[in-house]
Amino acid sequence: MLYEKEREIVLNACRRMVNDKLTVGSWGNISLRTDDNNIVITPSGTNYMKSTVDDMVITGISGNILEGKLKPSSERLMHYEIYKNRKDVNAIVHTHSIYSSVLSVIDENIPAITEDIAMLLGNNIRVSEYAITGSIELAKNVVSGLGNNNATVMKNHGAVSVGSDMERSITASEVLEKSAKIYIYSRMIGKVNIIPDNDINKLRAISEDYLNQWKNWK
Repeated sequence: MLYEKEREIVLNACRRMVNDKLTVGSWGNISLRTDDNNIVITPSGTNYMKSTVDDMVITGISGNILEGKLKPSSERLMHYEIYKNRKDVNAIVHTHSIYSSVLSVIDENIPAITEDIAMLLGNNIRVSEYAITGSIELAKNVVSGLGNNNATVMKNHGAVSVGSDMERSITASEVLEKSAKIYIYSRMIGKVNIIPDNDINKLRAISEDYLNQWKNWK
């Protein structure tokens, strides 16, 4: 079996996504880039809580299937396009989380209102333009929506978070959903205060020292 360790990482992230209520059913998808630039990706239309490592599909970055008995995710073009354009990204998590999806429907960005947004996600998390699911147009729109940030909200769809490894990527999804909830509640109550740009840059620098400790977690 190719990439057994990487398959396990993807499967565990799928279960975490479901347990964290970042999706329901078989919606959402996750992938991991291997050291030799191949992709471990979730299969299309399966129950993540019942999936096994055998169900994960191995493809090349251009989509050629290297190993797998199931069809790869219908959003695979989006994953490939992100990897091709972001050399710093090695893991992608696409969710259908509630509060992020609310912002996707009203087409409203999430500014840097908390320090963890600035440290992990970036500055002003944008809503990417709409395109039909699974299309190359959607893939390109998500890449544009991401820019240099680690998350984007997909218009009328869901959200995408990325990272240099799976821990950062899935945590970015959790921070994005929490931030969307905070932003929506803040707008309902009153004024939203945004962190100044100079401080955002400082926080991004601080975050690298903090996040580098994650590799020591067991």
